[in-house]
Amino acid sequence: MIVREIAFRSPLDAFAPLAEEPYACLLHAGSEASAPGWSIVAAFPSMRLECRRGLAILDGRKSERPPFDVLGALHQMRRCAGPNECRSPFLTGLIGFAGYELGALVEPTAEGPPSPFLFPDCAFGAYDASVLFNHAANRAFVVGRAERDVRRLEDALGGEGARQDGAFMFEPPRSNFTPQTYARAVADAIELIRGGAFFQVNLSQQIVAECVETVAPYQIFIRLAQRARFGAYLCYRQGAILSASPERFFSVAADGDGWRVTAEPIKGTRPRSADAYEDERLAQELQRSAKDRAENVMIADLLRNDLSTVCADGSIREDAICALVSTPGIHHLASKISGRLRNGMTAADVLKALFPCGSVTGAPKVEAMRTIAAIEGRGRGPYCGAIGYIDDRGGADFAVAIRLLIAERRDGATKITVPVGGGVTLRSDPEAEYRETLLKARDALAAMGLDQL
Repeated sequence: MIVREIAFRSPLDAFAPLAEEPYACLLHAGSEASAPGWSIVAAFPSMRLECRRGLAILDGRKSERPPFDVLGALHQMRRCAGPNECRSPFLTGLIGFAGYELGALVEPTAEGPPSPFLFPDCAFGAYDASVLFNHAANRAFVVGRAERDVRRLEDALGGEGARQDGAFMFEPPRSNFTPQTYARAVADAIELIRGGAFFQVNLSQQIVAECVETVAPYQIFIRLAQRARFGAYLCYRQGAILSASPERFFSVAADGDGWRVTAEPIKGTRPRSADAYEDERLAQELQRSAKDRAENVMIADLLRNDLSTVCADGSIREDAICALVSTPGIHHLASKISGRLRNGMTAADVLKALFPCGSVTGAPKVEAMRTIAAIEGRGRGPYCGAIGYIDDRGGADFAVAIRLLIAERRDGATKITVPVGGGVTLRSDPEAEYRETLLKARDALAAMGLDQL
């Protein structure tokens, strides 16, 4: 493995020349990211795995094996030891996304409508080189399996990035729900909860804005990236997937002679205030909210159960329950559950076992997913899936694919979808749930130069 230190600069600037390159990706640790605070740039994968309608396609060839199994086999084939000179959790490996519809492969009885987007249901590249940015130390490294991989990436970083000055000319945004129909959907879900169908369900709407000209989505991402705990920009020939997620799905990190899996579900939301006193009041209100705490604890229990299928008996522990996490614009409640990965299991097994994340389905998961399909009436695509990496040495880190912008190119025009949602419980207020979705859409629409609906 080649590890070469290079001059540190903003990863947003470094990635710009690659922003229109299919399968180029940036996992960006924004100003609010937790330690170790690494950003990752990768491009030019040696292999590509996609999934469409349950069929895995590896480098253009269809596979008879399920997509999660192909992902696991690809990881095992690439698995290797690596240097720890730069202390980065990622050197080379698999980076990409798994869309929500992949959940039907884990829970076939919960199958819903297909994804309405141009993108595949999942896409992962196998990257033999990457550029790594350590924000805490202001150091950067280019790493790779071979000199040719390193040089190709270094040469690409020296190019000029696509620029788009001025305002974006989007048409007014629209949604597949009105305030009234969304509130009615929430009320219907509450009745199902009252009848004992499930305890909690996550409902969402899809806000769409179109532009008659081609938009450079990366310029929008730059406006969002600094506010994201787990930022991601994934470019494909169909367009780009942009995420400013505040929520880690799970991580896999070395733990002695084994691996520890940590899930960090988020549930509970309040807006931030520029007034310090009001901001503190809102944070305390969230921490004292019985509704929000109950919602968080339910999902933490669900993830604990999911973790038990891949973790050693007796190793699962609660590291935090309903802790306050404050990101720019929003306060959240977050829990942390971890366990020791069972021998023979890999990060790909963890992704399959936990997918989709309980915080974006509800509990019990299968019945909640059926209700989502019935009420929402359309697929979610990349939204509420997972974005992240599996390192060739065995570690992994995935964020829940929320605070998402899905940018599609269609006949010279650009269509951007901003899906937003929230958890519904017996104590939910339908109108308040609708307002919460608009709060979550605020930053994305502002980055596009748009007002709220």
